[in-house]
Amino acid sequence: MAAEKVVDVKKDKKDKKSKDKSEKKEKKTVEAAGITKEKKDKKKDKVKQEKLARAVEAHLQAEETSDVEVKKEKKPKKEEIKDEKDVKIKVDPEDAIEIAESLVPFAFPLADDKTHKKLYKLIKKGAKLRSIHRGVKECEKAIKKCPVKTPASAPAAAPGLVIIAGDISPMDVIMHFPILCEEHNVPYIFVKSRAELGVAASTKRATSVVMLKPEGRPSKKDDTDKEDAEKSSAEEYLDSWKELVKTAQKQWDIQVQPWVKGIHPLQVAEQARLKALQKD
Repeated sequence: MAAEKVVDVKKDKKDKKSKDKSEKKEKKTVEAAGITKEKKDKKKDKVKQEKLARAVEAHLQAEETSDVEVKKEKKPKKEEIKDEKDVKIKVDPEDAIEIAESLVPFAFPLADDKTHKKLYKLIKKGAKLRSIHRGVKECEKAIKKCPVKTPASAPAAAPGLVIIAGDISPMDVIMHFPILCEEHNVPYIFVKSRAELGVAASTKRATSVVMLKPEGRPSKKDDTDKEDAEKSSAEEYLDSWKELVKTAQKQWDIQVQPWVKGIHPLQVAEQARLKALQKD
């Protein structure tokens, strides 16, 4: 049995050798005939793939640019502006403030057109001389520092002039200012636009309240000419400030005092209407 197994193993080896020899002969004959199998080149395949990817990207970019150009062509061309009124400026919605159609109901005394112009000029001068308080909190502090008015106190000079914008919403922001000013003997007057008030006060946004002091704080400089010019401008400011304080007090006497005394025509008419209803 063992001898038979050995013979079988030898036969298998001979068969394998003969197969290998026959395969080698076939290869030689094929090569001699000029027929060869192409070997796969991995590097060439990568190069081809990269080229294809680049071509696809270029094609996509060209399509995107063409779409953008088409969209630009579809947009209407801007018309030439002939008048300055047609110019529209892009403004942040928070800073876009329009004059209110109706002012707050307690906007008294209200300045007339001439007084409006004088007030805005005075506010600009006060901003240059640094004799100004801006905003609700700052003006509240400045008014509360002024002495409180009492029946026994002698009439004193006005410690400041308060300018309030009448187009405020909600009105609770400025509702307490008239009473606060009267308690501290500070004259006040209303204007129509908080946007114009902010521009005059040299602020980027609209301002609800502004307080002007009688004296300013001129900057310290060595040039005598500049100092003289600042003194003259401060004197002009003080003169116009006193004039507008008087106008504010007069307007208060005309527009507010009748309401305080109860003799305003509207109050009298309302009282008469109520009496007539009681009789009926």
